Amino acid sequence: MKNQKNNRLYSILLSVCVAFGLWLYVVNNVSQEDSTTFYNIPVVMGGESILSDQNLMITNMSTETVSLRLSGARSDLNKLDASNLSVRVDLSKINEPGERIALSYTPSYPSGVSNDDIVVEERNPSVIYVDVDYRRNREIPVQVKYTGTRSEDHLYDTENVVLDYTSVTVTGPASVVDQIQVAVIEVDLTDRVESFSESLRYTLCDENEEPVDAAQITTNVEQIRVDMQIQRIQELELVADVIYGGGATEENTSVKIEPATIRVSGSDALLAELGETYTIGTINLAELERMSNELTYSITLPDGIVNQTGVSEATVTVRFTGLKIREFTIANIACINVPDGLEAEIITTSLTIQVRGPFGEIDALTEEDITAAVDFTGAEVGTATYRVNITFSEEFANVGAMRTSSVTATVQTAGE
Repeated sequence: MKNQKNNRLYSILLSVCVAFGLWLYVVNNVSQEDSTTFYNIPVVMGGESILSDQNLMITNMSTETVSLRLSGARSDLNKLDASNLSVRVDLSKINEPGERIALSYTPSYPSGVSNDDIVVEERNPSVIYVDVDYRRNREIPVQVKYTGTRSEDHLYDTENVVLDYTSVTVTGPASVVDQIQVAVIEVDLTDRVESFSESLRYTLCDENEEPVDAAQITTNVEQIRVDMQIQRIQELELVADVIYGGGATEENTSVKIEPATIRVSGSDALLAELGETYTIGTINLAELERMSNELTYSITLPDGIVNQTGVSEATVTVRFTGLKIREFTIANIACINVPDGLEAEIITTSLTIQVRGPFGEIDALTEEDITAAVDFTGAEVGTATYRVNITFSEEFANVGAMRTSSVTATVQTAGE
């Protein structure tokens, strides 16, 4: 009997506790009305595509977050926080540019919370202001600007630099795009002595090459590849291969080349192979008939070497001093070194030659002091032309024959 009474008492107490708990839940979470302030609620823009169709864009918004004081059932408020709340502004009704255009905004709640169950008691700020401008696209030329100290021994081919983009496309607010006149790439040439190919960033600048605030600008490319040739440059002396003869020696001959030097550029390896002098041609002094001569030679450099002076020809001036030219006719031409079993006959009966030498020796020279001979070493049967060797008596050691003379001769088997 006593146990039954205790069980009954326990059941009554349990029922009272459960009822009190349910009452507290309803009071605190269901039926109780409350209000709460929510901070840092993000602003979402709607109707951007319509704005874009009108070639307009937002350039500034007064705030990206708002605060809302909301009231409603505590159970609904407990479902809300800054991560699932947002407010929406409608841009679709904007049809022209302007500054500080006031827009109202509408709260957006997560699923499970109805707009009808929540009351907005306070907004901060009450409206959102936006700046609107026309959207503009433009092609902007690229300009390379060089800085730093360049090596005097190297050539920087800044005029023929190669860019993979010669212009960039910029898109953004018209008020900003209209300021942009050039995309400047700065290249520091300090300590650069080799050709390079690099992708470099550029700066959008105004007409004075001052940077423009391009935070709202988009471009079609972020970096531009720059290819530049850098070559070593050196002084190259022009020389001629002089063959002395015809009475001309180093003592009585002046050879002057103009220009005496040129500046050339190329790789280190090619310039090392080229050396410090370059031979423009061969001058056989025995073939020059005048006492003063001007000869022109093309300056043709090896592949990979560039003549930076722009001079494509060199003039060689040859002058003879203290020399005189005389003409002699030689009738007696000897045949020497005729191969065994053969005999030679000179068809040319006389030969006119010019000789050159110092005045005294030339004036004293006679035909008897001149020997003309044809060397038939290695000759074969037949008629051909042969070079004539001209020699002089010992006392005329400074006299020489000019040009190369030849005669016609027949070689045949002996006894025919």
